[in-house]
Amino acid sequence: MNPTAYGCPDGQPLFYFHGVPGAAVEAAMLHQAALAHGIKLLVVERNLPGELGSADYLQQLAQQISDSAAGQPIRLLGFSIGACLALRVAALLGERVTEVYLLSAAAPLQIPSNSIGMGVGRYTFLWAQHYPRLFRAFAWYQALLAKISPGLLLKLLFNGAGGKDPELLHQADTRAWLADIQRACFKHGISSYARDVNLYVEPWAAELENVTAAVSLWHGEADNWAPIAMSIYLQEHLRTASVVSRGPEQAHYSCLLANAEAVMVTVQLNISATPTAES
Repeated sequence: MNPTAYGCPDGQPLFYFHGVPGAAVEAAMLHQAALAHGIKLLVVERNLPGELGSADYLQQLAQQISDSAAGQPIRLLGFSIGACLALRVAALLGERVTEVYLLSAAAPLQIPSNSIGMGVGRYTFLWAQHYPRLFRAFAWYQALLAKISPGLLLKLLFNGAGGKDPELLHQADTRAWLADIQRACFKHGISSYARDVNLYVEPWAAELENVTAAVSLWHGEADNWAPIAMSIYLQEHLRTASVVSRGPEQAHYSCLLANAEAVMVTVQLNISATPTAES
């Protein structure tokens, strides 16, 4: 399985976990920053076949990364719910993961304080937790809109979004990118989307104890999809997490876009500081 690649073809690998709903094309907006800093951005393939349970699914993701890394240091980057997957995979791989970078991180919902400040998106997770049929019906509705009217789907998703996020729909290139994400997410149905949402709403806070990698966090102060309380919680409950880099007026996607350069600079600095086999 060859992951979709962005950035520098010959660079050091950085494995990317996109958000939910999300797709590999989400990483396209990180391409230039990764290229400029000599980083090969590899999108972790999540459209895996079969009805995998959570444990098997995470093991397959971990194995995919191990195989692609081919003995090189493993660095993970997660956006939104992709942060949940990055952390849970990092917990499985242990000391083989050197660093984890998180943007607009979604923290465990089993911690009640993490959802304070979350907008209407909380209902999607509530349905996934307690009303699975309603959740799947809603997911099929999203999939239909993504196919016939991705623009309308974006308007619905961004209705009530905080900070600078609503402005993104007024930028033609960014709006087209966001629409591409929705189309690609639901291209093959709802199975991958539903699996990732269900994995996120599980209790997984205890797994943070097994994350040994250094963790860097960026979060928008105006985010009402994944409130900044989530990154603060992760900072406080991970062994080696940095202080959260806070973006005034940044919300969810605006945090991703505004901090692409800062993330790649940090990755490059950490790569440069890593001793090589010869040293």
